[in-house]
Amino acid sequence: MTYWRYWQLSGAPFSGSSFYRGATIDEALARIEFLVSNRRSIGSLVGASGVGKSRLLQYFAANPPISTDIPSLQMFRASMLGMSAGELLSDLAGRLAGRRCEQDAASAWSLICDYFQAARREGTQAVLLVDDCESATTAAEADLTRLLSMTFPLTVIFAVESRMISAVSRAIVDRCELQIELPAWDIMQSAEFLAWMSISLGRNTPVFTDLAVERIQELSQGVARRIVQLTDLALVAGAVAQADCIDADCIEQVAFELPKSTAA
Repeated sequence: MTYWRYWQLSGAPFSGSSFYRGATIDEALARIEFLVSNRRSIGSLVGASGVGKSRLLQYFAANPPISTDIPSLQMFRASMLGMSAGELLSDLAGRLAGRRCEQDAASAWSLICDYFQAARREGTQAVLLVDDCESATTAAEADLTRLLSMTFPLTVIFAVESRMISAVSRAIVDRCELQIELPAWDIMQSAEFLAWMSISLGRNTPVFTDLAVERIQELSQGVARRIVQLTDLALVAGAVAQADCIDADCIEQVAFELPKSTAA
């Protein structure tokens, strides 16, 4: 029997496409939607590593806002991790054209300009969601700055780790019209997340005791990625031990199996 069947869940937790929308996540989504719906140029999504910035951008890309003010909206998502000069523009040009990336930088830029000239006439708005900006090279940042310097019908939302925001070029940061904070969860939101996980998978009774939830919060410091790691391992350990529920002792046990930077 798989561990999730032991806990009377309909599937493996955290492996599906379902997306938990807690209070802080809904607030961040609303702020991104404000920027897009009002055709603003640029906003930043700032948070610690593991709080869910990438997952939030992925969700927004798949669920764009519906607005009569912008009847046609195109979404694009990219990561700056490992990008070199011209790659961002080449990737964007290729997706705008619906074909493989343009190999020549000048051709890519020409295609981008042509697309946005037509988009302006047709009332089309584009949204570029850029992840991992703290990892961008100077050359890749220059490509993003070039896009932002134009009067394209384009909204850019870039995500950056809060402790590394100083690594992002001032030419980009200073253009921001709104900084969107994505904080770690408090214990109430963490408890709501664990309850949502159970209910969304068909179990109506709690799996975790109140003391277990408190210990998860202490060890994870409210960081979503750490909560998921602790929770998943605890469900496996509890199933192996044939426990009736997950208690604080079980959380302590599995915490030793995680790297110290993850479990504390």
